[in-house]
Amino acid sequence: MLDAAARDLLDLSGVATLTTLMATGAPQSTIIWYRRVDDVLRLIAPASAVKARNIERDSRVSVVVTHPENPYHYLEVRGNATVLHNDSGAREELRHIARRYIGERADTYVGELSSAERVIVEIPLQRVRLYVGQRPD
Repeated sequence: MLDAAARDLLDLSGVATLTTLMATGAPQSTIIWYRRVDDVLRLIAPASAVKARNIERDSRVSVVVTHPENPYHYLEVRGNATVLHNDSGAREELRHIARRYIGERADTYVGELSSAERVIVEIPLQRVRLYVGQRPD
């Protein structure tokens, strides 16, 4: 279960860095929008995206979320992600996620996406490490 400080950081509208593993074992990192639903991070990707394909092959992921105003205040999540194939559900989820970042423009943004299938990626918040540091003066 998340503590209040971790929940507060995740609920800010900062972006996250998702790291997945390529077939060679090399890490592949992507900046992503996300939202927290209870103790799960949810994000959307095209089904054909490298990150989605990587997760389907090897579910191990790492996510780092940095405070928008203090890069020394961040948390890391390590765990196993799940890819859910549900294009209409993914587009609806993206509306929720996009509202966190672009507000009322979210519906237009989602409506203008290509017809390429989208997937929902869920990452349980089970292994979470929170770091709270200050900028050096």
